[in-house]
Amino acid sequence: MLEFMREGGFAMWVILLFGLGTLALAVAFAVKPKESAVHVLRSASRATLFATLTGLVAGLGAVFHKVPGNPDWAHSPDLHLIVMTGLGESLANAILGFTLLTLAWLAATVGMRRLP
Repeated sequence: MLEFMREGGFAMWVILLFGLGTLALAVAFAVKPKESAVHVLRSASRATLFATLTGLVAGLGAVFHKVPGNPDWAHSPDLHLIVMTGLGESLANAILGFTLLTLAWLAATVGMRRLP
């Protein structure tokens, strides 16, 4: 798990913070559904989504900037493997963020069902 967090970089901690907050709001909504809580949940979800996309784009930018900037990598016969590794690390942000959003909205579905 720590390796997964390291691969995604600093943005992983922001995504984790926002995502766990969104998940907590969703669970609270599932336990005690109120119409007004839906708006807060949607806003928190957007913040998590944007943090996820920011982390993903930052990771992609790092790969696209650092690989050509390193002559050993740029001229390596394994260039495709180096880029694939970087892209895989960049996707850690999306995996974490979208997993937390999925869990949050799964919990929110229970609350939606229980709304009067």
